[in-house]
Amino acid sequence: MSEEKPEPGISNSLSGSRFLEGNASGADWREPAHYNTLLNSDRHCWAGEWLRRNPTFLADLREARCNPPDESGHILCDQDCRLSRWGVRYCRIDGEAVFFWLPECNPLVLSVEAEPHADKSNAFDCRQCPLFRAVVRGDDGQHFLFSDGARHLQLSVTEGDALTGPALLSCTLRGLNDFEIKPLTLQRLCRLARSGRLLKSLYPPERRARRWIEMLRAFDGAEFGASQRDIAAVLYGDRAVREDWEAGFLRTRVQRLLSGARTMVRGGYRRLLDPEEKGRPGRVKG
Repeated sequence: MSEEKPEPGISNSLSGSRFLEGNASGADWREPAHYNTLLNSDRHCWAGEWLRRNPTFLADLREARCNPPDESGHILCDQDCRLSRWGVRYCRIDGEAVFFWLPECNPLVLSVEAEPHADKSNAFDCRQCPLFRAVVRGDDGQHFLFSDGARHLQLSVTEGDALTGPALLSCTLRGLNDFEIKPLTLQRLCRLARSGRLLKSLYPPERRARRWIEMLRAFDGAEFGASQRDIAAVLYGDRAVREDWEAGFLRTRVQRLLSGARTMVRGGYRRLLDPEEKGRPGRVKG
């Protein structure tokens, strides 16, 4: 397999695995370049973009309490910080909230068992992986997050210990849904273990990314106080607005963007994490 080159700027997505509050990333809704890194992002990241714009979620986040990381800066010890009604657990690193989707919310989370193993050719050392970002320990095991900023992989170690060195991982697939969904995560994990990267070829480009970026920009513009006409002028140009606004086409288009965005923010983000949505974009509103 030919080696893939890392993409420039891939770690500069608006949120990646770290959630900033609202549009606190500093992105200017008038500037498309501030959103274009999302074109490379997976649905883990996209769902987070919508969730972090929900004011009730942000209120819960501000009230949540979490132990600081250990001396490595990556491990939240002996506390399971969940915001279960939103489908996430989190820890804080360098003052930012790092989020993990709960397995029941994201079927691509891979549940495994781990046992120490000396043969590094057949074992995975999670903490030595260059894309290891964080791990939290809860009463249901260890939860690892690997990310390059745009692409993500989560492991849930339900039995054993994957923190102390190379571990032999095993998983059980149950039912047709697992047979259909989990092999993709297994491929991603194997390539991550062998190459230290989350290969672009295993993360197909999101066909609706440009539409979702328009929705995000419209939503952020409205939150900033822009009128629907102002939003249309930024997205489609002053001339188009002058010629078409009274006819109603652009007004309806902006209204649909805002309606779709608000649906995502209120809970539609969860559907983005459903692998069955792939290939059926009509079910993901927007």
